[in-house]
Amino acid sequence: MPDVTLEGSVTARAPSRYADRARIATASLLALAIFAIDISTPVTYGVGMGYVLAVLLGLWVRSARFPLLAAGGATAFLVADLAAAWSSAIPLAAIVNRSLTAVLLWATALFVLRFKGVEADAAGHLGRLEEIRHALDVAAIVAMTDVAGRITFVNDKFCEISGFSRDELLGQDHRIVNSGLHPKAFMQDLWHTIANGRVWHGEIRNRKKDGGYYWVDTTIVPFLNARGKPYQYVAIRADITERKLAEERLRSQEALARVGQLAAMVAHEVRNPLAGIKAALQVIKATRPPGDPEAAVMQDIIDRADALNGLVSDLLLFARPRPPQLQIVSLHGVLGEALDMVRRDPLGAALRIAINGEDVALSGDRMLLRGVFQNLVLNAAQAMQGSGAITVRTSVNGPTARVEIHDSGPGIPETHRGQVFEPFFTTKSRGGGLGLPIARRSVELHGGTLALDCPPQGGTVATVQLPVRAPAASPVA
Repeated sequence: MPDVTLEGSVTARAPSRYADRARIATASLLALAIFAIDISTPVTYGVGMGYVLAVLLGLWVRSARFPLLAAGGATAFLVADLAAAWSSAIPLAAIVNRSLTAVLLWATALFVLRFKGVEADAAGHLGRLEEIRHALDVAAIVAMTDVAGRITFVNDKFCEISGFSRDELLGQDHRIVNSGLHPKAFMQDLWHTIANGRVWHGEIRNRKKDGGYYWVDTTIVPFLNARGKPYQYVAIRADITERKLAEERLRSQEALARVGQLAAMVAHEVRNPLAGIKAALQVIKATRPPGDPEAAVMQDIIDRADALNGLVSDLLLFARPRPPQLQIVSLHGVLGEALDMVRRDPLGAALRIAINGEDVALSGDRMLLRGVFQNLVLNAAQAMQGSGAITVRTSVNGPTARVEIHDSGPGIPETHRGQVFEPFFTTKSRGGGLGLPIARRSVELHGGTLALDCPPQGGTVATVQLPVRAPAASPVA
């Protein structure tokens, strides 16, 4: 290995060394030619000024001593020319001319040395800047925008993590990666801060080209002109997706611990007495004569008891989910079953629902997946108050199946977007706020992800991504 390195080093230096020798030889021949012309002409002629050319060749010679050596040699030639003409009368003007020429030669030599020093410093600074740029490119996501927010520069890491090419990003603004999670007030505060020339720092969730999400710790620095107004912005970001996922998992575990304790208490203290109350009411109701107005009241109590029992069941399911019973299922088949269940609900009877895209056979728990899609479509139906259109799109990208459920409702309020998957959070008059957390937990038990997004054109998009495992049998009908 050392031999190869040494050989490569010699090969790399050889062209420069040979080029230096050629330039030194050229300067020497030029000086000799000028001396020959100068000594053969009257001493009053200013042929000696040509030596400056030989000194200037030092700009392209790597040796730092060459300009001084060239100036010294040219000065010696000037003195030799004067000495050769000393036998005759030498005009004072010729002596002054030669003296000024010598001064000019040494001034040129000093200029060449100074220029080469500045060039070396500049090369060193550029080298260090290139090293810093490389370090930033490896460690950080960097983008530059003009005052209108249009992207003027992105580094390779920005393209890598977002999935967009450089051509797709340049000229766009950062809405191209906006995930829709943050409220307008959040973005307005960001722009107000940097537009007033102050540095902004915070955490932002962005969206990739393929629809996935990533979190970045962001610092935006405004560059100010002479009047103190920003003329461009530089955003330096660090990928913190793993940290945010770990924080979310920790919060989920803490919530699960609380829910588990609550579920155990409720199941013990509520469910058994509730079953006794319901049974007693059913017996009493059966003894009432037809048309008795109290029978309707008893039925209402029984319905409320069933609803409460359903909430207890959801608590137990969320806190202690059963492991998926995997089988090979058709994705469109499971979606069709979920939509049939939704159409039986009065809220979904008038909906227009369509499934588009390719089907895929995947390994999953039919009942859990059906519950996930049923819950998401019913949420969309509730958002649209039972009227409107829902589009379900499926696609397959390598080992991942993707299901997008689009509704034409009003979307999720900005103040609620960060809470929709929290247990017990709900905006409905009825319900325990466990539908979406259970749906996400069921998807995660399959090794997938569930996310909600509110695109600028309106509505809500629920995106489920599930791993596709190689099917060992035909899809279950």
